[in-house]
Amino acid sequence: MEFNQLKYVVEIVEAGSISKAANNLFISQPNLSMQIVQLEKELGRVLFIRGNRGVTLTKDGLEVYHHAKQVVNTFELTEHKLLNHISENKIKVASCGCEVIEPAFIEVCKIFNQDNYEFELEYCNTEQCIEKVASQEVDLAVIPYTEMQYKKLDQVLVNKSLYMQRLFTGELKVHVSDRWELSKKKVIHPSDLRGLFHVKKHILFDGMFSLDYEIRQMGLDPYTKTIITHQSKTYENVLSSMPSFGITLEWHCNKEVNRHLKRIPLALPRIPIIIAMIRRQNEMMKKEINYFLEQLEQYKN
Repeated sequence: MEFNQLKYVVEIVEAGSISKAANNLFISQPNLSMQIVQLEKELGRVLFIRGNRGVTLTKDGLEVYHHAKQVVNTFELTEHKLLNHISENKIKVASCGCEVIEPAFIEVCKIFNQDNYEFELEYCNTEQCIEKVASQEVDLAVIPYTEMQYKKLDQVLVNKSLYMQRLFTGELKVHVSDRWELSKKKVIHPSDLRGLFHVKKHILFDGMFSLDYEIRQMGLDPYTKTIITHQSKTYENVLSSMPSFGITLEWHCNKEVNRHLKRIPLALPRIPIIIAMIRRQNEMMKKEINYFLEQLEQYKN
């Protein structure tokens, strides 16, 4: 099977006939027909039913067409980027979703606004952040961890030759919308949350570094009625729309975000959080990434 054969399948389907496809591809009709016959023999499947009015896909042909279309689209996109030198400078950061990351990332985009730049901020859990740094999918990741997670985290980073540096400290707090009476409390006890939905950000409660253990330490039942969200906007909307609570990371920083969501400490025990950046060892950081870290430094109290 060759790429051109897959390309021919796509063209025949979209042109509606072998003759039109041959004209579009600038090859002879007999040659195109021969290529399709060879592909059918190799696959052991009939892809087209030939008729006086053109060709019709068989069930097997439809399956092959869908796969061929994906291959052709990927090839064309790659070819376009390589030939046109699009996004020569790619800046990628992974994060577990703390809101303070976004303003710093946006500042980088504002400063380095020349052509041929592509910026990406990806949200994923801690385990995925680590994998993406190790596999060079991203330049840097910003992750939270608790002291209880440190030993396991350190071992993973050593095994993958990754370097970690602390950025902020903070603690886990209860997240409540200012629409609800609960938001007026100075300290929240587990009994105050009884009967409420626990709204969880998926990336904080997924993988080997899930915060479920820490939730138990705070005296909360991790398996009470729960709403799991994959989008920050959904998380905020749920907290504002119904009596509920979340557990969030609060960094000790001077950048205020989401004022309508109150971060309230839970009665003892409190769970400290460390926010750290991870990167590959012995690799010189890009100037854009250094600027990103400088912006985060400015948020420190």
